[in-house]
Amino acid sequence: MTVFIKNMSEFKKFLQDPSYNSMSTLIFITFFLFIGALLPGVNWFSLGDFSLEMVNFFHTVMIPFVFLLLIYSSELLSLHPFEKKMVNLSTYPILFLTFLGLIFFYPSYTQNLDYIIQAMRDVWMLILALMFFISLLMFPFKEKDKFRKIWGAYFLIFVGTISVGIASIMGMIYEYGSLFSFSSIPWFNNYVTGWGGLETFLGNIITSHSHQMLPALMAGIVALASISFGYEKLPLVKRSIVNIGLLIAIIGVISMSYIYFISSFGTYAIPSIFIVPGTYGMNALALDDSQTSLIGFGALISIIGLYYALSLKRPEKLLQALEMYVWIATMAVMIVIGYSIEFNETYYGFGASGSPPNGGPGYLYDMAFTDGHLLYAFFLMPLLAGIILVFIHFIKSHEFLKNIATLFAVAGITIGGLGVLIYTMTLSWYIEAIGLGLVIVSILFMTLPFTETITGRIRHSLQQDK
Repeated sequence: MTVFIKNMSEFKKFLQDPSYNSMSTLIFITFFLFIGALLPGVNWFSLGDFSLEMVNFFHTVMIPFVFLLLIYSSELLSLHPFEKKMVNLSTYPILFLTFLGLIFFYPSYTQNLDYIIQAMRDVWMLILALMFFISLLMFPFKEKDKFRKIWGAYFLIFVGTISVGIASIMGMIYEYGSLFSFSSIPWFNNYVTGWGGLETFLGNIITSHSHQMLPALMAGIVALASISFGYEKLPLVKRSIVNIGLLIAIIGVISMSYIYFISSFGTYAIPSIFIVPGTYGMNALALDDSQTSLIGFGALISIIGLYYALSLKRPEKLLQALEMYVWIATMAVMIVIGYSIEFNETYYGFGASGSPPNGGPGYLYDMAFTDGHLLYAFFLMPLLAGIILVFIHFIKSHEFLKNIATLFAVAGITIGGLGVLIYTMTLSWYIEAIGLGLVIVSILFMTLPFTETITGRIRHSLQQDK
């Protein structure tokens, strides 16, 4: 009986241990990254937006990733014990529901069950996000001195959490509307009709969901990295540089979120700015893209100060530098290639061959960039950036694996970014595929020490029982 009670006590500790739960979540993510291309209908390199099968796979990886960031953020900020406990206890239910959501997605006879399972998971995640948000509200009162020094990172996490929450709700509203319409909710159905009808509303809201979610999440990762690097210990001037960059990112998150909100739940049409004369208004920068870019520009400014916060230990320093290289590479792809396309839409067009203003002869190259930058800047780069932070936080040894993971990641980021450019110019995706493959291998190397560390703890626990 005593042994049983002891084992139960150890099991409860296991369920509430953030390192165990981070390990389980990371293994889940890494496993599906490796087998993703084998799943039915999942084609990583297909011109244009993701297919429905690819979207489902994307969520199978990215929702656990958001959950991983919840575990890490709660631990890093030492939020309320109840919130941390509930997040950690949710690990295996969230992963299990996500797994079932993938399995039941394919058979036609289980689709209704799949909707229910994924809705349960999404609502659960939303509740956890609300608890996280409430704990954030308590942080300035609980940690007054630290708050004064990291106010930039704190507020970026704060507004990023709100933005991610809004984007999540948009996604859930879209799913409900596309499956059941809104006829059972007369007052909302009337509003939707006034906004342009169901099809227009669903198109607007899913665009806002996808365009808002990842930039807001990436903003949160930048803020978490700043705290992880210990930027509050920097001298006032250097710390202020970091906070100024984070403030610019905060403005970007707020303005982006507002634009996407009023363009979804209203009739606001997002305008273009810096229009090139004589191009039928095609060669210009979309206002929402300019605001999401502020998040990246803020991150780049923060790097100037964060450079002085890098660890003195070589493996950790390399990983921290790798984190910042992810930001730089992502901005290079989004700004250098993305803006070049936006200011040459008379060539790249709107997804159909023709002449301005109906389309452009290079529309296929635009579709290649759509696919290429989604895989790179909106998928594997945020994933890598977040996993690096978790890796640094929980793994204090394994210098060799840290060096190998850094080497593969640098090669993958560089080759993958170059590959997006080649894909856009030639429609050949092989170089980007090699780069993204190297990134996934680097994530595997970051996952391995977790399994070894946890296995060691289990062995130690078993020896004690004997």
